[in-house]
Amino acid sequence: MTRKFDPELLYVECHRCGQPVLWRRGMTTKLLKLAKIDPSTLDERCVILSEGCPGCVPDETTFTTQVIRLNKEKDGRSSMLAVAN
Repeated sequence: MTRKFDPELLYVECHRCGQPVLWRRGMTTKLLKLAKIDPSTLDERCVILSEGCPGCVPDETTFTTQVIRLNKEKDGRSSMLAVAN
């Protein structure tokens, strides 16, 4: 059985300030279509980076974005788990 990844679940982060970016439902799918990126090529290792956000650039309304695929550790070690305080 093949799993289908929902592109709307991609994490979006501001590349400038590091804060999560929330946008309206369907925006990720729309951006992927405009960029001609096939959603079936994406998985849980992919994130979207925004070159700014309303929090750090309040006068802007549009931002350049890019899809990034995170790699596994090069030496084969497992990544450390993130811990929130």
